[in-house]
Amino acid sequence: MEFLRFLAQQPAAPPTTEAPAQAPGAAAAGPGSSLTMFLLPVAIFAFMWLFVIRPQRKEEKKKREMVNTLKKGDEVVTTGGMIGTIATIKDDTVILNVGDKTRLEFMKSHISQMRETKKAEAK
Repeated sequence: MEFLRFLAQQPAAPPTTEAPAQAPGAAAAGPGSSLTMFLLPVAIFAFMWLFVIRPQRKEEKKKREMVNTLKKGDEVVTTGGMIGTIATIKDDTVILNVGDKTRLEFMKSHISQMRETKKAEAK
C-alpha cells in the first residue's frame, strides 16, 4: 500500500515537443517519392514495349507479308496443321489441294507458314 502512495506522489513526466523518431529504413515522403511514382509506370510501359508489343508487331508484319506473297503452287501449312498446295487464290481465301482430288478452302489469315518445296531443295 505504501508503494502505491509513493507512486501517486511522483510527478508525471513532462510532455516533449520532439517528433517521434522514424524507424530505420522508413522512407520519408518528399519530392523524390512523387518522381518515383511517375517513373515506375513509365519503366513498366518501356519494358512491355521492348519485350512484348514490339516483337509481336514484327511477327504480325512478317506474317502479313508472307500471306500477301502467296502464289499458286506454294506448299503451305494452316494453323490447324493441314499441309497443302495452293490451287486458287481469292480475295480473302485460298483453295488448297490436300490429297488426291481433295480441295479445301481456307481463310488466308489461317495460313501459318510456307513450306520449302522439294523442287527448291533439289537445286
